[in-house]
Formats: sequence, C-alpha cells, structure tokens
Amino acid sequence: MKPVTVRGKQFRPVSSLVIVAAATLVALTLIIAWTVLPATVSLEVGQLAKRDIEAPRTIVNRPATERLREEARKAYVKNAPNNPDNYEINQAYAYMAEEAVDAAFEAVKNARAAAGTGASATQIGRASRDLIEADNLLDLTASDMTLLAGIAPSQLEAARHIAVTLTANTMRQVRVTEANLQQVIEGIPDDLTRLGLDPEHNRAATTIVSKAIKPNLSLDLARVERAAAAEADKVQPVYVHKGQNIIRRGDVADTDQIAILEDLGLLGAGRNVMGWVGVAGMVSVGMLYVGLYSRSFTRRVNLNANILALLAIACAVVLLAAGLLANLAPSRFASQLVPTAYATMVVSALVSLEAALALNVPLSILVGMVLGGEAFAMLASLLAGAAGAYSVSGLKDRVSMTRAAAYVGGSMVVSSLLFGLVTGDGEVLSVWYVGIANGIISTVMTLGCLPFFESLFGLVSPMRLLELSNPGHPLLKRLLMEAPGTYHHSILVGNLAETAAQAVGADALLVRVGALYHDVGKLKRPFFFVENQFAQGNPHDKISPALSTLVITSHAKDGVELARQHRLPPAVIDIVRQHHGTGLVQYFYALAAAGSGGAKDTTVAEDDFRYPGPAPQSTEAAIVMLADSVEAAVRSMPDVSPWQVKSMVRKIIWGKLNDGQLDHCNLTLRDLHSIENAFLGVLSGIYHERIEYPDLPQRRPDQAEGDAANAGGDNQPTEQGIGQRGADEADLPGRDNGHEDDHAR
Repeated sequence: MKPVTVRGKQFRPVSSLVIVAAATLVALTLIIAWTVLPATVSLEVGQLAKRDIEAPRTIVNRPATERLREEARKAYVKNAPNNPDNYEINQAYAYMAEEAVDAAFEAVKNARAAAGTGASATQIGRASRDLIEADNLLDLTASDMTLLAGIAPSQLEAARHIAVTLTANTMRQVRVTEANLQQVIEGIPDDLTRLGLDPEHNRAATTIVSKAIKPNLSLDLARVERAAAAEADKVQPVYVHKGQNIIRRGDVADTDQIAILEDLGLLGAGRNVMGWVGVAGMVSVGMLYVGLYSRSFTRRVNLNANILALLAIACAVVLLAAGLLANLAPSRFASQLVPTAYATMVVSALVSLEAALALNVPLSILVGMVLGGEAFAMLASLLAGAAGAYSVSGLKDRVSMTRAAAYVGGSMVVSSLLFGLVTGDGEVLSVWYVGIANGIISTVMTLGCLPFFESLFGLVSPMRLLELSNPGHPLLKRLLMEAPGTYHHSILVGNLAETAAQAVGADALLVRVGALYHDVGKLKRPFFFVENQFAQGNPHDKISPALSTLVITSHAKDGVELARQHRLPPAVIDIVRQHHGTGLVQYFYALAAAGSGGAKDTTVAEDDFRYPGPAPQSTEAAIVMLADSVEAAVRSMPDVSPWQVKSMVRKIIWGKLNDGQLDHCNLTLRDLHSIENAFLGVLSGIYHERIEYPDLPQRRPDQAEGDAANAGGDNQPTEQGIGQRGADEADLPGRDNGHEDDHAR
C-alpha cells in the first residue's frame, strides 16, 4: 500500500489482510477461550459463595492429600523409637568409654607416683579411687582400683593399651544394647587374652573394661526423617474430579476450598493469563499453517483479505457449534455432531480444494481442544472435513450436494467404528448413527450459506457459475439477439478454453463462463466488429485508425460495466477486463504508422494502440485470452489445413508470451504446450475435411412413386438448391481481419 502523508510525515497504512488476520486471531481466541478456559471467581476464606463452582478438570486435592501425608509422617516418627532399624552406633559413646578406661589407668599411675615406691596396692587403689571419683568417669570401687594397682608398673602401660583398644573396638563396632550387654561383657576376658594381656592381669582389666562398656546406640533422626518422608509418599493422592462440586452457592468458603480453586486457576479475575496465551498461540499456529501452505503449495489461491475473512467465519461457526455442544449436549453426542465438514465444504466450493484441506488440519485440532482434548473428536473432524472438501470439489449442481451428505455421514460412521474397535470405547460405538445427522446438517448449512458468502466476499461457487452459463441469462440473450456473431464466437472460445483448462488443471467451469461473457462489451457498438456486420458497410472506413482503436479497445471497459450491472462475480469480471491484456491492435497500428501517403510514420506511439489491460493475473484469464486470439485467427485463415492451423496456434501462443502478456499468471512452458495441444484437438474437430456430396440424377414426375412424387419439382436439383446445399456445407463463419484486432473490419 502507498504511504499516506499526514502533517509532513509519511505513514504506511495497515493492509486489509493484516487487519482481517488480527481480527481473526482475536475472534477465534475468544471463542475457544470461552469454552476451554474456566470462568474465574473472586472469593476469600469466610466469604459466601455466590454460585455453584465445579471443577473444570481433574486435579489432585492438595490440602486433603497433604493432610493424609502429614498424618502418615507423624505416625512413623511416633513409632520410630520402637524400630531397632532406626538406631545407629553413637561414636560419642565410644570416645567416652575409651576416655574412662584410659583415665582409670592414668589414675593408678598418678597415685603410684604420688605415694612413692613403698606404698601398697591397697593404698594406691584408694588414692586412685579418689582421683576417679573426682573425674566422675566410671563407677569404680576402691577394690576395683586395688586390683588395677596390683599390675606391676612395667606392665601397666601394656595392659592399659590392650584395655583401651578393646573398649574402643567394642563400642565402635558392636551394637550394644540392654539386651545383649551382659553377653558382650562375658566375652571381654577372652577378648583381652586374645589381644595378649597377661592372664594374671585379666581380672583387673576385665573389671575396668566391663564398667566402661554400655549401650552405644542412639536414634538416627536423619534416617527417621527420610523413612517418614518415604512413608508419606506412599499415601495415594486424593483427587478432585472433573465436574465435582467444589463449593455450593451460599456455603462459607474454607481454606481447603480456596486452595483447590487456586490450583484450578479459578481464583481471582484475570489470573489465567497463561491460558489465554496458550489459546492465542494455538490459533496463531493454525493460521500460520494455513497461510504458509496456501502460499507455498497452492497455485490458484491468492490469500487475500476476503478469503481470509471467509476462512475465519467458517472456522468461527464450527468452533462456536463445538463450544455449544460441549456445554449443552451429552459428551457422547458432542463429538459426533460438530459440523467441521461445513467449513471445508464452503472453502472448497468458493476457494479451492487445496485451501479446504489445509484448513481442515488445524481446525480439527482446535475442535478437539474445545471438546476437552478428545482424540475421537479430532479424528472424526479430520475425516469428515476431508470428505466434505472432496465431495464438493468440481460440483456440478445443487442436487449433487446429496453426495456430500453421504460422504460426510459415511466418514463419521467409519471413524466411530474404527475408533471404537481400536480403543474398545463402547460409548463411541453405540452412537455411530449420529454421524449421519452430522452429514445432513453440514450439507444443509453449506447450501444455505453459499449464496450469502458469494455476495459478501465476491467469490463464486460452481453452482453460481452453472447458473451463469445458462443461455437464458439476460446478458447472453442480449448477446445472441444484438450481436449474434460475437455470441457464436464466444461459444467457440468457451469450448477451446474449457478443454485447455482441463489440460492444465485450472478451473474449467470458470473459464467457460468467462469465455461466454468476455466480449459482452461489444453490445454497446456491435456493428463496429466484423462478426456482426451483415451486408453492411464497415464503419471503420469512415474514421481514423486512432478512433477505431479507441472504439475497439473500449469494449473491455464496457464489458466490465455491463458485467457489474448484471452482478457477475468478480472472477468473471476479471476475465472480461483482462482477456486482451495490454495487447497491441496491430491492424490499426500498422494503418496509422503507414500514414495516408503510404510511408511509415515514426511518430505514432505504440502504447496508444494497446488495450488498457491489465495483463491476465490468473491462469483462467490467460487461457481465455489465448483461446480468444486463436479462435479469431484461425477463423480468418483462408487455408485451414492441419499444419497451417498448428502453425497459427503456435504463433499466437508464443507471440503472447513474447509480448509479456503471460508474465503475471501461473502458466509454465509445459502448460503452454498442453494448452496448444488442447486447442489443436478442438480445432481439428471444427475445421475437418468434408466429403463433397454428388448431384442427384433428375427424374420425371411420372417416375415418382406414391407420395414421393412432387409435382412442383421440389426434389429436382435446381441451381437454388445446389447453392443452398453448398452454403450449408460451409463451416467458416465469415471473414475476419486477424486475431489481434477483434473483428474490427
């Protein structure tokens, strides 16, 4: 779009395609969000609920589940002391016992040093007992210390080392409890002997070590905590199921209900932002898919604002129906009744089969999302949409729409049976017959909406084209009565163009209708065109070549005006406008260039003798242009032998290509070869060789028999009869000046 200058600044206005795309995104997002996203509520603990609130989906009841898990954790911790597995050896007890044994030997050593060499074992025992009592490490008696003091000083250190080592090993490695304490103590003498203690000192060391050995286990809190957590995890979660009532109207909201509402995203207006983002993202991806597919892989689809608006409305109708069915109809019927095929049938009839199939994929996904992510809804929509698109492609009449109902209904039945058999879903199998109603509803909706969409968006359906091809149309009747030569020319052009369109995969019906109406502009001045001049003078002999060119070229513009007055579809009007492109009116250009004196006038501008255009913008318009030029050129040939016709057809087609008339359509060189062959096939049936009829022998009236005798001589080969027979045999429809001048002379 051209920029607009406002107050000295240039602004580029937003294109209509962008506006329609944005409106489509917003509209479809709102429709899907209305169905998929739950309505939020403003509620706090202690407030009364203003309405019943049900869960839109199944979630874990977090408060109830956490309570059960906390109870399981507490119960395990409470019973943890009763489980021996929760205890471990406390190394602190080992250090304390080791230190106590060492202190006893140290006390004997210190007491002996303080008493001197003459002190008895009893004196040393009492003195060391006092030292031990001061440290309060072991509950040893004076007799116990006296036994220890009986060990010779030279052997005291060795005994000390053995006793401390045994105490440390026992307290660090042996799980000592109240139950096995006595058993451990009973094994101490043997352990001391095994470690190398002198047997005569065994009693003294055993007494000290036995007093130091005590239960060394303590509760492992970290292990208890881990085990308690594991026990809590074993608790099965409590669920709030879809459709379950969370709070009823008039009830006072408690903390559990508020927590559930928060987990569901229902608490607080506008909090479900991510849900809106997700819906908008899904719609955007679907639109992007359709746009890229149409741009990359479809030849006949120009994704403009009108087509995008049609796609948006068709999708909106289907998604609204899906939303209503999801809320109102039983779940087993909703998936069967969504009219996805309605959208694909409308698009296939008015745009193209390719566009309908491209739309079918994202639309089926969105339908499944609206219906809660059901796989069957997506599958059924996908099959029904494809069946609907194929069923109306190349539709010939409204009665044929009955096959669309059968195709869509049959695809729904097949999808129900296959899905039910694969998944074992008896609910889907039990309502297979509902899909037949879907086919009927989708077809009726399509029939009712096609005329409305045609008028609203300037599109055309095959049925509308069939109506326009009826010879009883007012414009065609005028053409037949006021310009019969042009009418018959248009019929021949239609035959040529339709065959060529079928050869290259173009819209053959649109091409035929466009060919029928391409020259309606000649109705304004029919006698200025040679095919309508019957024993009359040529008016171009009395005017200048420039004026003749203006009259000739204006028939395209006049045709557009007449087509609009009779409300022909835009696609047909485009063919009327573009069927000559910007071609040169060669006859009058050459006449003007030659000048009155016969010398070439170099001041004559070629552009003044060209049609205003534009050049054909579609494959269909280009085919009509070629067919129009070929039919006019071949009709003007004095020699219509096959090789002459082929040479002329090739000359016309490649002349248009070299003149740049085919630069804006989608025809390829292979297509041009196919069009050439199609033209030659039709022309060979028109300009075929004929057998010359022999003259009948003359008979006398008396030789006639019965009613065959004609007294007036009606069966005699008179000159008038022979001349009439020769005229009947002549297929050539009259003289022509050449294909480029549109029958001007």
